[in-house]
Amino acid sequence: MLKELKKVVEESGKDAQEFQQTANFIIANQFASAFKHGQRKHYLLLEAYQDYFDQLFDALGMRLYINENERLAGVLPVQKEAFVRLKTDETLFLLVLRQIYEEKIENFEVDNGFVATNTHIILDRFVNLVKREIPSETRFKDILALFNRHGILIRGKSYEEDSKNQIINITPVVRLIVTEAYLRQLESFNGADPDEDDIESDLDVETTSETNQD
Repeated sequence: MLKELKKVVEESGKDAQEFQQTANFIIANQFASAFKHGQRKHYLLLEAYQDYFDQLFDALGMRLYINENERLAGVLPVQKEAFVRLKTDETLFLLVLRQIYEEKIENFEVDNGFVATNTHIILDRFVNLVKREIPSETRFKDILALFNRHGILIRGKSYEEDSKNQIINITPVVRLIVTEAYLRQLESFNGADPDEDDIESDLDVETTSETNQD
């Protein structure tokens, strides 16, 4: 790929380091949004030089994804073995986010592919749908941080009247990593307490970074 890098650098007039930084960012974070602070430059480079990045990520066993309407770019694994398991609570929260996202889309409550909600709504939906107690505050923050790193959501400010309630913007990434089959599993989940491995063996998430915290 050094030959291809040299060629694209010569044609673009850009520094090779720009392409390397964007590739490293995507490998580490999986997605870049033109609407997220600090990610716009990576999205624009991916969009402008799709052929180069497509070849680069293909060589690494990844598929380049670009949605110019939603201004979202990233990579998805090609092989099933590249999928990473999530913990049960992470999986269930991910499914909750997808359901909230779809409801907002149906009601046209969307802005550039992003839908706004907050942590109280997410926790209430979690309890109502999966019939489980909410995790500790520390654990919930860890889950939000994980999803934020992978571009699934963007954490906003807390409300002035309730500092524990934080604005959350769910991104279109949630549609890419949560399939319709996963949604059906959530809707049929009756709050029973199955073994952790029973859920995790069925639900794999398309990510390229290690997220299992075991």
